[in-house]
Amino acid sequence: FLTLLKNSDFIIGNSSAGIREAPYYGIPTINIGTRQENRSLHSHIINTSYDKKEIQKALTSDLEPLEKEQSSFGKGNSAQLFLKSLKTNTIWNLSNQKQFIDQY
Repeated sequence: FLTLLKNSDFIIGNSSAGIREAPYYGIPTINIGTRQENRSLHSHIINTSYDKKEIQKALTSDLEPLEKEQSSFGKGNSAQLFLKSLKTNTIWNLSNQKQFIDQY
């Protein structure tokens, strides 16, 4: 999928790939609907409703390739940060057990 995305002109739909991965590769996004609402959106993402005319307007807008986004996924040191957190006592004191509340 990522090979297709990297070689595309743009992505359209309501997938998180348009919000997260596409900006990383510099691929413009037309995001349709509210499925990705409350996600961190890049300023160059075009958001539309499900209205046909609004989608057509987005398709005729400037969908030029963008500069690749480098900062959205951190600084490339997540493994070190994870290892650091495992070495602290705090993480082992957290209750991570899922709890289910079944109603009869």
